[in-house]
Amino acid sequence: MTPSKLKLVRGLLGPILVLATLLGIGYGAVLMLHSLPAHPSVKALSMRFVNSQNSTISDWNMTLIDNSTMTAIMGIVCQANRSSNNCNEIGPIYYTSTPFYIEPGQAMTFELTGVNTTTQLWEFHITFYGWPHDGVPSNEAINLASASAPTIEWLFYNSTSNSIIQ
Repeated sequence: MTPSKLKLVRGLLGPILVLATLLGIGYGAVLMLHSLPAHPSVKALSMRFVNSQNSTISDWNMTLIDNSTMTAIMGIVCQANRSSNNCNEIGPIYYTSTPFYIEPGQAMTFELTGVNTTTQLWEFHITFYGWPHDGVPSNEAINLASASAPTIEWLFYNSTSNSIIQ
């Protein structure tokens, strides 16, 4: 093969190999992502003041949305206290018509009681469990959910700017 033909072959073959490799990796990643099981995920929409218990403790409403493809069964919500390396359970307290789960795309509001308001930035850990079945979970499934692997979403609320960081 002459040097000019060799350059032509290398000039064509190189980009084709690079393109094939990139497309192969890209399509492989998409196929892998679609083969993974769904996982639950929630996003905080808002925090709203309810009432004050004293100068450092108050009650708040939190609204979450299920932004995943599966129903999320709610677990506990706790507020992290970095000075004592503790997470104090503060909810959720449900209203009469509130179910214990959130369906995909739906929102839920519940109350948090005993929120420590001594700092401007509050850290919450929201525990929930995925319900990977069609239809809403039964009461038995809700009661047994805590025996399965939880998902924990950490979020921060800045009480001065009324903003949620997630």
